[in-house]
Amino acid sequence: MQRDCTRCRRPFTLTDLSREETGNLESQRKANGLEGVKFLYFHCPACEMNDIFVAILPLATEFAEDYEARREAMEKVVRDLHATDVEAVVVPLKVP
Repeated sequence: MQRDCTRCRRPFTLTDLSREETGNLESQRKANGLEGVKFLYFHCPACEMNDIFVAILPLATEFAEDYEARREAMEKVVRDLHATDVEAVVVPLKVP
């Protein structure tokens, strides 16, 4: 899936992925027992924006309605986040 910078719309490449920051987010996710999501942290070298993509993954036992409710809840959390030069985007991957 192609991801673009939320500020300048430049397409991200694999070299823009911050493996350290992604690893930190994933470690925090696992430590908090959060399942069905995956975090990817990208840094745009063109405009210095940092984007966190929150992929919503369907759970094996989840109905479509439950998936949608979880996605909506995550979007609300992401909308309420505010940081300088960091934007978070929820990316639904595949509805069950």
